Amino acid sequence: MTTPRRASAKRSGPPREIPPWRPLTAFLALLAVVYGLVFFTGGGSPTPKLGIDLQGGTRVTLTARTVDGQPPTNEQLDQAKQIIEQRVNGLGVSGSEVVVNGDNLVITVPGDDGAQARTLGQTARLFVRPVENVVPATPQPEEPDAEDSGEPGSTGQDSAEDDATQAAMIEEQRRLRQAPEGADLAPLNEQMARMNCSPDHYDPLQGNDLPDQYLVACSEDGSQVYLLGPEIIDGRDIADASAGTTQQAGSWIVQVEFKDEARDFWPTYTAQNIGKQTAFTLDTKVVSAPQIQSAITTPQTEISGDFTQQDAKDLANVLKYGSLPLSFEASDAETVSATLGLSSLKAGLIAGAVGMIAVLLYALLYYRMLGILTMLSLILSGAMVYGIIVLLGRWIGFTLDLAGIAGLIIGIGMTADSFVVYFERIKDEMREGRSFRSAVPRGWASARRTIWSGNAVSFIAAAVIYVLAIGEVRGFAFTLGLTTILDVVVVFLVTHPLVVLASRSEFLSRPKVNGLGAVSEVARQRREAERSARVPETEGSAR
Repeated sequence: MTTPRRASAKRSGPPREIPPWRPLTAFLALLAVVYGLVFFTGGGSPTPKLGIDLQGGTRVTLTARTVDGQPPTNEQLDQAKQIIEQRVNGLGVSGSEVVVNGDNLVITVPGDDGAQARTLGQTARLFVRPVENVVPATPQPEEPDAEDSGEPGSTGQDSAEDDATQAAMIEEQRRLRQAPEGADLAPLNEQMARMNCSPDHYDPLQGNDLPDQYLVACSEDGSQVYLLGPEIIDGRDIADASAGTTQQAGSWIVQVEFKDEARDFWPTYTAQNIGKQTAFTLDTKVVSAPQIQSAITTPQTEISGDFTQQDAKDLANVLKYGSLPLSFEASDAETVSATLGLSSLKAGLIAGAVGMIAVLLYALLYYRMLGILTMLSLILSGAMVYGIIVLLGRWIGFTLDLAGIAGLIIGIGMTADSFVVYFERIKDEMREGRSFRSAVPRGWASARRTIWSGNAVSFIAAAVIYVLAIGEVRGFAFTLGLTTILDVVVVFLVTHPLVVLASRSEFLSRPKVNGLGAVSEVARQRREAERSARVPETEGSAR
């Protein structure tokens, strides 16, 4: 009686794979979408936004002014620097620099738009004040006498560089244009006719008015003069601000949402003052003075004005992150040269190209056909990275600087490392005696876990650097994280499907073509040794 043989346990093979043409098609479709957006949206320019060190920039120096004429404290300057940096991040002005230099803040932004740097340095003291009176602005002489009118002319602006003189000018303007609650308003009504609301006129009271007193202020466009009551809501009570458009006219507005006591006070105030005007003042100028039509019970309130899209976004940004603890006087914008950065870029690109060529030559000599697949994968990865950087420059203002280029080069090198991990796993499987075709899915099953783990560690490191770092280091971390994500995408959607297709090709499966001849020989010798070892065992059992 013969005992039936027990079925021997077999190593389960990898699960059935998706046809390789599907992920390849998905990646090529994604690449087509990216470049469709590059060429057919946003002006169609395929050029990324460059940072200060590559394209140059504009520098504006902000000189701090205190009400009492004393030098600002380090705490005030640091707080102002932090708020301006928050505004930079809110605007997406990547690559900008904010530096404390003595009693000054130096803001440098990419490009040649000095207005953007001045906007970032806006004091942004917002108050909501009731309107007591409004009259059209009266044109004033070009150089009024400072003693009679209290308005500084060109000589007053020059003397504003002296702190003591600046403090005296602020006090004089408060005497002429402000009065405590309950005071006689006749002098303020008379002052309204003497207000110089020309946009080029220097106003020492800008951002320095007392919010708990009446105020004579100009509209932002200089067409009207307002007599305003003491503030009823402080800009520090704003929880959020965003730019939008009206549904009827489509004009740009700023939507603000109040918090704490202001959120409860505003509906009550608007219900009790229907038909009256209420002014939103920003740095002592009336931005908007709408008439209350009905009680406002919604969480958001609209600030309307003659805003462009950029004006609305800038105002929402400065209101969102709060007012500066100091008022600043901005200098004229000066251009920052990019000569040094361009030389460094040229040297870096040459070094990167030499290194990339060396890697590709080594891959071709060592892996042969697999080296060609490495080259194709890197080219497709580079094309995807470039297109995404162009789009990020349009959508979030991301600028590419030297640190960012370093992150890109390191990330592409990490992508090549993932290829090496995959190919070596295939070779390990072939050393076990398997053919190229059967080794590919098994090698991929073990390689992808290593690729996931390695890229996860790199992405976490890039994220930590981005959160903790400042300045150009954040650009390095951002591009490193971006290329890490794309490494996974390219390996899964491009490299692996290409290797699968190669393993199914009779020509590419030849050891002399795919560069796996030595491994195939090791596998052949191992199979022969196993067969030779089994022959004596068989003969011995036959005896």
